[in-house]
Amino acid sequence: MSQPEKRVAILLGTYNGAGHLAAQLDSFRAQTYPHWTLWASDDGSTDATPALIEQFVRQPGVSGQLLTGPRRGFCDNFMSMVCHPAIGAAYYAFADQDDVWLDDKLSRAVAWLETVDPSVPALYCSRTRLTDAEGHPTGLSPDYRKAPGFGNALLQNIASGNTMVFNHQARRLLQKAQGTPMVVHDWSLYQIVSGCGGAVFFDPTPTVLYRQHGNNQIGNGMSPLRRLRNFIAAHKGRAAGWNDRNYQVLMRVAGDLTPENARRLAAFRQIRHSGLLTRLRLFAASGLYHQQPVGMLTTLTYVLLNRL
Repeated sequence: MSQPEKRVAILLGTYNGAGHLAAQLDSFRAQTYPHWTLWASDDGSTDATPALIEQFVRQPGVSGQLLTGPRRGFCDNFMSMVCHPAIGAAYYAFADQDDVWLDDKLSRAVAWLETVDPSVPALYCSRTRLTDAEGHPTGLSPDYRKAPGFGNALLQNIASGNTMVFNHQARRLLQKAQGTPMVVHDWSLYQIVSGCGGAVFFDPTPTVLYRQHGNNQIGNGMSPLRRLRNFIAAHKGRAAGWNDRNYQVLMRVAGDLTPENARRLAAFRQIRHSGLLTRLRLFAASGLYHQQPVGMLTTLTYVLLNRL
């Protein structure tokens, strides 16, 4: 691929997002890194979303195209762009319709990605600045201090999709999972890249204004009430169901996993089929770690009560 400017394909998933979409589109134009093309996949909007995108891509200096989504939900909508044969670039950036990118988002991501050999799958992600529905700042997402890795990715997703920028090798691996039901595309990408020996960088500097409102498909999830609800749901079987889905996705790239991570995944998978002492031994062997102590304690309860 001969692309001296290292073009970024922005993959924007939309569905009835006209209320906030203009601010996100404006933030693309404000990027200090100018070499991008917008690919927007609309999943059946009945509001002005498609018209806003068509108007935006007709502006001078804007390169972009509106696609028709598969209408099977936001995850499949993003995967339809990951697998679209007409989309090609050096790097790819997921984008949500209701956020606002800070103007150095792409430049920070590309600067790091340029340090990684193109033959190595690479994933950039970052912290976010949280806002309310009207765009007023309300705080920051967690600043994860432990290095990203497969042992972490098996338990949690620290790579928020609206901050992700990744290279062509990472995209190639994610394409192998097409058609396999996912919990969510960004978690699968974090697991796949880290599991296959790729490079993952979590930038502690926020690059996105992450709008929190009643229609969020995926919220920040850090409130005490949300944590409690997640804990209860996990013990009722959600954690096991999610792990089943993630495992099936990872089986699609089984041949690309590093030998060490293949062993970790096998140990993790065997936990639920073992007695208590063996579960604890496998838990240690799988190299699992959570970014927060409370998360690690919660995971330990899953192991003790056999809910993984």
